[in-house]
Amino acid sequence: MFGASVLFNHRLCKKGFFLAITCCLIVLAIQRIPSQYSKLLQPQKYISSRKFAFLKSHKCASTVVENIIFRFAWNNKLNVVLPTNGNYLSTVELFNHTSLNTAKWKDVNFDIFCLHSRWNKKEVMALLREEVRTFTIVRDPIEVFVSMFYFQDPVREFYDVKDIHDMVNSIQNTSISYSALNKRWLGFVGRNQMAWDMGLSPDIFDDKAAVNKEIERLDREFDLVMVSNRMEESLILLKHLLNWPLQNVIHLNLNRRKPEKWTPSLNAHERKVLSEWLAADVQIFEHFSRRFDERVAQFNWQQSTPSTFLMGELFNFNSAMKTQRQLLEKANKELYKRCVLQEVGNEKLSGKFKEYNNNIMGFIINEEQQGCDLYSMSEPAYLKLFEHLLLSRVSNTSVSN
Repeated sequence: MFGASVLFNHRLCKKGFFLAITCCLIVLAIQRIPSQYSKLLQPQKYISSRKFAFLKSHKCASTVVENIIFRFAWNNKLNVVLPTNGNYLSTVELFNHTSLNTAKWKDVNFDIFCLHSRWNKKEVMALLREEVRTFTIVRDPIEVFVSMFYFQDPVREFYDVKDIHDMVNSIQNTSISYSALNKRWLGFVGRNQMAWDMGLSPDIFDDKAAVNKEIERLDREFDLVMVSNRMEESLILLKHLLNWPLQNVIHLNLNRRKPEKWTPSLNAHERKVLSEWLAADVQIFEHFSRRFDERVAQFNWQQSTPSTFLMGELFNFNSAMKTQRQLLEKANKELYKRCVLQEVGNEKLSGKFKEYNNNIMGFIINEEQQGCDLYSMSEPAYLKLFEHLLLSRVSNTSVSN
């Protein structure tokens, strides 16, 4: 019995020894990767972290990203692209920089493009006057449509249905015309919302090959496509893209639907019907979800030495992404504890904290804590600040001339 135990331990030690030797040899091999290939794996030097374009997609948690951008822009007194009125840079038509020709601030040198629009990279770059970093965010298409369906009450009236289950029945109903299901509330809200926001024509929504071609274009046009259900990882990649410190992407979860606005669960058949109807968005989401996995893997490689990367893969040590994600999650909790007094419905908020829609939750902020208000300030309040900043610069330019 004793002899068998010794023999077993000897074999175990022998296996461990050979595993260690193998790991060392692999590490040495990795370290001898040709220098020209190694350069491809190094973080790129970016143009500027102060000038960039963000496509704000409907119902993709983009308000969280927008607030992060607004805080950065305000703290650095940067020029945010604003329309002549409202909070949309374009709705029905693709964005065109000439739409700002009547704005008082049309000649200002803009730094940041981040409000709702229909994406048109060429026109965005023409407005910003140089090639800048670009990014957007996607979400599960069913979640996007359902969230949109309950976020705006008139959407249900527009489709003449009482709830999402009734909507699924309408989609299956062959007596309802194709055009009736494909019409858009206000001309820009409806089926395949992500595809619409990204500039795809509804004429190709049911053409898989044409949608794939557009996805290839979008893949070239965006430096980063974040994924909303992986928000912390997305923001780590964003801060890496823009060369920002972690502090810049700390956030509160803004614009969440009220609990009573959450939808009864969809069954498997209903989800299948919606997935088929939202096929273009499904293609977009699946492609950029795969691309996101690749970006995370690339990040883990770039932020690790070959040996620590290998050890992490073999022995499940914390990856670079996991470590930074945990730091961000901890910082978010500390922010919440320091700044949030209570979560309430938007109708109970006022002033700079009140958003457009009362179907969402907001925060009563501890304003005695310096800087807390910026983490929960509404879009309308920020737009007023940026408008005043733009007008002051127009005025200064006029005086200097």
